[in-house]
Amino acid sequence: MQPPGTDFLFARLAHSPGVKRTAVSQVLTSGATNARLNTFAAWINDYCQQHGRTDGIPTVNKQPWHLKNSQFRRTLAWFIARRPGGVIAGALAFRHHCVQVFEGYAGTSESGFRAEVESEQALARGEHLMAAIDAHEHTELTGPAAEEAARRLEEFGARARFQGKVVLDDNRLRRLMAKHDPAVYPGEYITCIHDHAKALCERARRGRTEGLPDHGGCKPLACRNVALTPENTAAWQREIDRITRRLASRPTLPPLLRHRLESRRAEIAAFLLENTTGLESA
Repeated sequence: MQPPGTDFLFARLAHSPGVKRTAVSQVLTSGATNARLNTFAAWINDYCQQHGRTDGIPTVNKQPWHLKNSQFRRTLAWFIARRPGGVIAGALAFRHHCVQVFEGYAGTSESGFRAEVESEQALARGEHLMAAIDAHEHTELTGPAAEEAARRLEEFGARARFQGKVVLDDNRLRRLMAKHDPAVYPGEYITCIHDHAKALCERARRGRTEGLPDHGGCKPLACRNVALTPENTAAWQREIDRITRRLASRPTLPPLLRHRLESRRAEIAAFLLENTTGLESA
């Protein structure tokens, strides 16, 4: 959609109008961006009609839906919010002053469509878990909650099987997650096997019990709800390598910062040594 080296999705093209001539950044005006969105949508529908496709952009009240860049921005926020840790990442990306602002913007607060977003989050997580179960990845988990994770996922996979085959459409998977959610939450550094009685993140809530893990308050190196996939272990090893590179950088780091980084590296290395098998010494 843009030439190589362009940082903006809707940047100015050399042969097109719609740019503020006095703007230093030379980005498109909102009106020009909206016009391009709707021109692109019309092209998609024409293409689908010419080729007999049924996946075009649907009409609303038999009229083409008029796209705006504000809708695109909120749709992007909605997809970010569905990902693990997405609310925090979205608040940073959208430069909102607090997480609650992004939750409202992405439709995850009472002002939006929270139930639908939570349903989509559960569906995405269920799809990820089913893919892991089909590949028998749940048998490769290590860490303090590895056995519990394998048991939960084995039971979850058994409920999804019908006559020896896994037959799941989105609606059935949503129902399955609503009734038999294994409370397994994949992440970059750990896989959370949530158990309210053991969750350190919930103890930090000062008595509030919401029934869900607080990924923003996760204490992965100490919590007993942690399981590790090979990808999680690799992420921790990359963290060790990053700390090692920083310690070896020049100029030399201040003593206090150096001590903290060395302690952090040693803590991660001890955690991996205790909770993984076949790991080379860091």
